[in-house]
Amino acid sequence: METNVARAEDALRQLVLAQDVAGLQPWLSPALFFSDAAGQWLGGHPCLGEWSARRLQLTALEQGAVEMLVCGQLVLVSSDVRLGYAGEQGNQVCAMRLLRVWASCSSPAGVHLLSIGVLPWRGG
Repeated sequence: METNVARAEDALRQLVLAQDVAGLQPWLSPALFFSDAAGQWLGGHPCLGEWSARRLQLTALEQGAVEMLVCGQLVLVSSDVRLGYAGEQGNQVCAMRLLRVWASCSSPAGVHLLSIGVLPWRGG
């Protein structure tokens, strides 16, 4: 399952940077949700909606060291991420730590993204 998740993470990065909204959908769980550093449920993230509507474009995605933990049918993946993006307010950079939860599923890829936790950046 770790190999499937590593492949899915690479595909996700490429699709997001290519602004491929349709190509991204099979990798996402229909129940995808975001949570914040306090564990509060955010539902859908507004940036994902802006990106899907093509009002926000990711221009760079740098990822730090990746930590992966397999828990039965789930794989937790965390890393510091620095995003460059362009939107209505011009070019900006955002640093955060993302905790992704991948779940085993019956899709051809074998996994889909179930949840994303947006946490404070730990990098230096």
